[in-house]
Order: sequence, then C-alpha cells, then structure tokens
Amino acid sequence: MISYRYFVYDQGSYLLKSKKTGAIILGTFFILFGVLFFTLIFKSPIGALLGGSAFFLFGFFCIVAAFTKVIFNKTAQTIERTGTLAYLNKHYHFKDFMRIETVRIYTNFIYTRTAVNLRFKKPESPDKTDLLTIASLRTSKQIEQFIHEFHEITGLKND
Repeated sequence: MISYRYFVYDQGSYLLKSKKTGAIILGTFFILFGVLFFTLIFKSPIGALLGGSAFFLFGFFCIVAAFTKVIFNKTAQTIERTGTLAYLNKHYHFKDFMRIETVRIYTNFIYTRTAVNLRFKKPESPDKTDLLTIASLRTSKQIEQFIHEFHEITGLKND
C-alpha cells in the first residue's frame, strides 16, 4: 500500500485529509468572541447583536467545516462530500466527471491560494455542470502532487 500526502485510506475508501484541530480551535475562538459581544454592554445594542451574531455564525461554520469529509470510493465509483449540515452534502459518480480545474485566487492583487475544483456533468440535465471544491493549496508543487494523487487514486482523467 502506498501512503499519500493528501489522502488517507479508510475502510475501502480514500478520505481527503483535513486539518480539524485548527478549524475547531478557530471556530471555538470566534464563538467565544461572539458570546463576549452578547454579554458586554455596548453603546449600540444593535451593533453588539449584529457583531456577536456574525462572530458566532462564523465560528459555527468553522466547526461544521472541520467535520466535513470528502470520500473517494473506488468500488462504488463515487465521490461524496458529507458533513453535519445535510443540505451541503453532495454525491457524484465517476462517469459524470469532466475535469479538474485550478483557480488562482487573489486578494487585493496579491496571490493568496489556488483552489482545486472538480467539475461534473449533472445527470438530470446534460447542458449543466456542477462544481466541487476539494482543496486549497499555495505552491505549484503542492498542486501537482495533489492532482497526481487524485489521478492515481481515482483513475480519472480530464475529458
């Protein structure tokens, strides 16, 4: 068996590795900061309510993201994203795979990261496609390694 940098083998499937500890710590920090906004008395209670709610929701979504899994099942020929929020779950079949896309993302004209997306055909309408973002990496070496591991695990190639 081969060890991968971005994937881990688990019960016949490959899971995308994630950094749960950092996301949970960050989420907890923002939730506590949001609670602090609710408990302190500010001159503007509406501002405190809006600020506290924003921090609380951001922390909640960080923790939800920590428990989201992307599963590559070779035997069932599927790719699934599952998490605690059911409406964000996605399920794709290998036969609907079109290509891998890399999108360079800039913030204020400064390169910040590259998103690795998988594009799939929608089975119900052949004209439409769906996008699944599976990684966010910084260097070209990391991107090339990730794409190589993806091709090796799934056997999928761009159309």
